[in-house]
Amino acid sequence: MDSSFFRGLFRLLGLLLWGAAAAMAWAGVSALRIHMNYQHFCDNPFLEVLGCLVVSTAPLLLLTGGLAVGISRWNTGPWQGLRDWETHVLDDLLHQYGNQSDPKTKAVDRLQEKLQCCGIHNYTDWRVMGHFSAPTSCCQKIFSNCTGDLSTSQQLYQKGCLPKLEQLRKVVLSHMFWCCIGALVLELFAALISGFLMKQSPLSDYNILESGPRWRPKSRW
Repeated sequence: MDSSFFRGLFRLLGLLLWGAAAAMAWAGVSALRIHMNYQHFCDNPFLEVLGCLVVSTAPLLLLTGGLAVGISRWNTGPWQGLRDWETHVLDDLLHQYGNQSDPKTKAVDRLQEKLQCCGIHNYTDWRVMGHFSAPTSCCQKIFSNCTGDLSTSQQLYQKGCLPKLEQLRKVVLSHMFWCCIGALVLELFAALISGFLMKQSPLSDYNILESGPRWRPKSRW
């Protein structure tokens, strides 16, 4: 899936979040107005607390939706800038690779082992940088006798770390999108349940109108 697909997903997510923010703001304000107008007849603070909570979440949804729409409007410039920055970082790490006690060397080995990649674009990057062999972290786990020799390239990971990082970033963005969609579905479900419960609950708080002393007209006889 290309970046245009994810931009479309984030645009849709932003619009959904804006719609949810508007709906929650309207519901919260309505609950507060009802409580203010009828607080003398109902001393239960449920509507006031619920309205405050709903209104307080609306700005967060609005901000998140704006962020999602902003990401969707990015052209290839920022993504290309991120790719160039990752390429520069990987190039710097590979050039300084050597001392096994160096944290940068350990970082390269850990990256190649975890993502199962070799070099920036592929294993030939190690030859271009003047190395006679690739690190053993480039070796596929099925080859126990692999030494990183570039002449036995079939024993090395064929893909570079830069494409693997791009793929990982897309997976993370996809997970973020579907998590937000799940949160929206849960909020809608909670709103439906709340409306159903409020519709079914008896208006017991208004019994105060019946519990007070009743006025009776004086008899003329």
